[in-house]
Amino acid sequence: MGIFYPPEKIGADFLLRTKLDEIIPIEVGTGKKTKSQLTKSINRYNANYGILVSNKCNKIKHDNKIIYMPLITFGFI
Repeated sequence: MGIFYPPEKIGADFLLRTKLDEIIPIEVGTGKKTKSQLTKSINRYNANYGILVSNKCNKIKHDNKIIYMPLITFGFI
């Protein structure tokens, strides 16, 4: 359980490991973020979903296997 950084350079910014040993990839950034790095990590770690945190997102929404989250909301977690 905890936060760690993926060994590959192309992928999510960091990974969360849950109590159930599931991996949740997280991509964080400002400006226009694409989901390509996050999608690669979701596929690589066979994750059920990933989280894309961006200041360009104004509400939490779920699309396919990606949860989009505003940067300000992520700061409260």
